[in-house]
Amino acid sequence: MPYKVLVADDDEGQRKSHGFALEVATAIIEDEIAITETATSVDTWAKIKSEVFNLIILDNDFKDNNLKGHLPGIALLQLAKKESPNRSTPTFFCSADAYDTLKAMVEKHGGIYLPKVGYDIEKVAQLFADQMKKK
Repeated sequence: MPYKVLVADDDEGQRKSHGFALEVATAIIEDEIAITETATSVDTWAKIKSEVFNLIILDNDFKDNNLKGHLPGIALLQLAKKESPNRSTPTFFCSADAYDTLKAMVEKHGGIYLPKVGYDIEKVAQLFADQMKKK
């Protein structure tokens, strides 16, 4: 059975970058990865509360302010760890908002902070693979 990964980011280019890293991770874990993508916080929360994943990759700033139920990524992380079947799922919080306060909040709520600045696909692939193997 393949590993299940949720990639939640409103930026299509960033979702593709995560997809490339996950392709590299398949060679590391020697197994398949089924990727589910979401582009809004509303769709992301629906997936997090209804499906179990082996890994979640979250953005912080979703551009869906016009949708009822919009949440920033940090709120999705908090909800995922408190009110979902993914409480123990390794969750990477990948954000262009690279500041220490956000990193501290992510770590406080059980996430793994991954800045978008300096994103190295091979290194990220190894991080993803290591976390999926742990679960």
